[in-house]
Amino acid sequence: MAKIVELWNKEELPIKDGVYFSSGKSIAISISTYPDLVIEKGSEFDLEGFLNEGPEEITNIDIMQKVTVNDKFQCFLGEGSHGSEGFIAYLTIGGELEWVMYFEQSNPFVKVVKLSNETIEVESSANYKLIINVDEPENFIASSKIQ
Repeated sequence: MAKIVELWNKEELPIKDGVYFSSGKSIAISISTYPDLVIEKGSEFDLEGFLNEGPEEITNIDIMQKVTVNDKFQCFLGEGSHGSEGFIAYLTIGGELEWVMYFEQSNPFVKVVKLSNETIEVESSANYKLIINVDEPENFIASSKIQ
């Protein structure tokens, strides 16, 4: 079982911005929201190595919303234990994690809208939206800064 799945099952996530796949693949991605929304995609990294170096780099999560995306998948949104954190998770209807995105400074994600069977739009309490292709979440785009 991939480390991210173990963490998710304990309602925990690593405190490292990125997208984490149930396969064990992890990709660093950062979001900066002030003064402008900036997204930077990094490279793959070893989650287990990261946690071995800093085992305390774990946050507890609170799921704030669950939305069924289609007949096979659902999206969970929420926050970490530090208030400024947010996450977006994509799970099978049976509750198995496919991927999760975590950002330390995104603020909680509070709303998700299904745009198509492959695309969702999520909104952060920091007043911006992201459009995510559920099959390639690492290639998400900023949809808008909400006025």
